[in-house]
Amino acid sequence: MNIYTNKNIYRQSEPAEKKSYKWKIIYALIIALVFYFIFNRLSSSKEIISKETEPESISSENIQPEKISQRVDSHTISEGDIPAEVFSEHGKFNANDTEEILSVAMDTYDFSNLKIGRDIRFYFDADEKAVRMEYDHDTETMIVVYREGEKFSVKKETIPYEVYQENISVNINNFLYIDAMNAGISEATILEIADIFSFDIDFTTEIQQGDSFTVIFEKRTRDGKQAPDGKVLAAKFSNSGNDYYGYYFDNGNEDGHYDSEGHFLVRQFLRAPLSYRQITSGYTGARLNPITKTVSAHYQIDYAAPTGTPVVATARGDIVSAGWEGGWGNIVRLRHSNGYTTHYGHLSAFGKGIKSGMQVSQGQVIGYVGSTGWSTGPHLDYGIKLNGAPINPLAMNLPKGDPLNADKMPEFEKVKEKYNLLLH
Repeated sequence: MNIYTNKNIYRQSEPAEKKSYKWKIIYALIIALVFYFIFNRLSSSKEIISKETEPESISSENIQPEKISQRVDSHTISEGDIPAEVFSEHGKFNANDTEEILSVAMDTYDFSNLKIGRDIRFYFDADEKAVRMEYDHDTETMIVVYREGEKFSVKKETIPYEVYQENISVNINNFLYIDAMNAGISEATILEIADIFSFDIDFTTEIQQGDSFTVIFEKRTRDGKQAPDGKVLAAKFSNSGNDYYGYYFDNGNEDGHYDSEGHFLVRQFLRAPLSYRQITSGYTGARLNPITKTVSAHYQIDYAAPTGTPVVATARGDIVSAGWEGGWGNIVRLRHSNGYTTHYGHLSAFGKGIKSGMQVSQGQVIGYVGSTGWSTGPHLDYGIKLNGAPINPLAMNLPKGDPLNADKMPEFEKVKEKYNLLLH
């Protein structure tokens, strides 16, 4: 019985042992499969990550200077600087490099005409080779030279400023210029404000204590340093109890400043040809001539100003004559559209390129205040005629500029509404 029992026990234990062995194999297969899937998953993930993070090919034109360079050499152009020497000393360019740069740049900028006071920067790669050169053409654009191997390309690009909006109000207690500067407004922005409202306000004869203005403009920095202000976005000027508005608007054809009714704030004539002046003789039919001591008509305006003060054309036109005319001394005569002519007498010198037959734009410097001809002191004799008949420049009714098209008015009204919240 015991033997039987033992035999049964033996016979029953054999299958259990085989069963245990089979399960071990199954467990091993399961574990192997798990590791197989995990390994494949990790491999796939690495491949995906690798594809997602693989950098795209980027031309050197799209690489920011700080990313392509290890070192920057900056130089401010000074008197006597020669382009080839600047390129060699600061950019390490050899004679062949300089010759090619000057050649490929001709259609974009003539580097032989570097301006005193402008900055030029050279960006070097890890091998100490200049791969990019920047020259500040003006406050808004720079000329950029790119190096691709031993070849060069040149482009004019917009200077990348950091821009934020500034809002300043000024009460005029002493002088416009001084009060505005004390409020933190730059000279360039002050002059732009004067330009915006120059057709409605004479800023040298009509500004008085108690006037005020509010201006919204672009404050800009470059590489963390203060940079020239950007454009005036909107302004309100209160003069002698009257409020004048100007809003910057880009209508797609002619961007600039418009009044509250949507009229362009540029008219055919400026109110005066000087930015600094004092009227010594007005428009009159009877004036005692300081030279001849006789009474005669004086159908023009005499503006007293220091010798050398720039004189600008009050309107776009053609130069009829520019030269010496007896008692007028050095004089420029312009012919404008709609039958108008103007003259600018007693000049000490003429503006660059001013000669008969040339065209001038509104605001272009045509000469400088002097005391040539019959003159008792430095001043400008300014006159204007319509179809040959003299008219008083100070009494001209300057028509408003062209209005915006009707389809642009809804967009303009949104711009005006946005800025009015800050101007009032």
